[in-house]
Amino acid sequence: MKSSRASSRDAILRVFAEHVAARGYADTSLGDVASELGLSKGTIVHHFRSKEAMLGELHVAYFGRRFAEASYIGAELDDPVERLIAMIYALLAAHRDDRAASLACLRELVRYFDGELNEFVRTQRNAYTEILVGILRDGAEQGVLHTTDPTMSALQIFGMCNYAWTWYRPDGPQSVEEIAARFARDILGGLTHPASNDSGLDERIAAALAVVQRVPGRLVTRTSLATTSTA
Repeated sequence: MKSSRASSRDAILRVFAEHVAARGYADTSLGDVASELGLSKGTIVHHFRSKEAMLGELHVAYFGRRFAEASYIGAELDDPVERLIAMIYALLAAHRDDRAASLACLRELVRYFDGELNEFVRTQRNAYTEILVGILRDGAEQGVLHTTDPTMSALQIFGMCNYAWTWYRPDGPQSVEEIAARFARDILGGLTHPASNDSGLDERIAAALAVVQRVPGRLVTRTSLATTSTA
């Protein structure tokens, strides 16, 4: 007998995300999702009109979690540098802690621009981009970040972090915390300057990572628990 938990929308979306992450959107069927949960295909259709609707709701939930993280970061950190570090870490941590949804949304994102979700997805992406642009603009105005084009700098950071799905592996040689620290040092220090042991920057990186780890309701995996305890 199936449990109410197995037939919940969250459970259905979770399994759908896992299938899309593993097989791709085109090769994922509602029947496969229903079978894994011990449900009828009709139950899936009752909750979601179609596979495209499920992909759309997966995107809504995924970006909802990213916006919640960004809101918490903004409330907890006043310093633009630490807010920037925290955003870099949050983007990278999603590849580990929200991995199936990250793969499903980032890899399959192009599909949204061919369907009814076009404008909604574009609005969500633009709104999230503006959060990072705002951090960079604040930093530039305060003289602690140096960029003449905050929008282009934001796109550079998104490209660096979001593209990590192509190479990052949770069981790889470096933890997300180590990768986030490296990215932060490279972005903040600039690749044209020699590496230095900046204890002040190390402390700010540690503080920013700790804020993201405290986000209420944040997804946590066994891997993240292991790596953050040793970071």
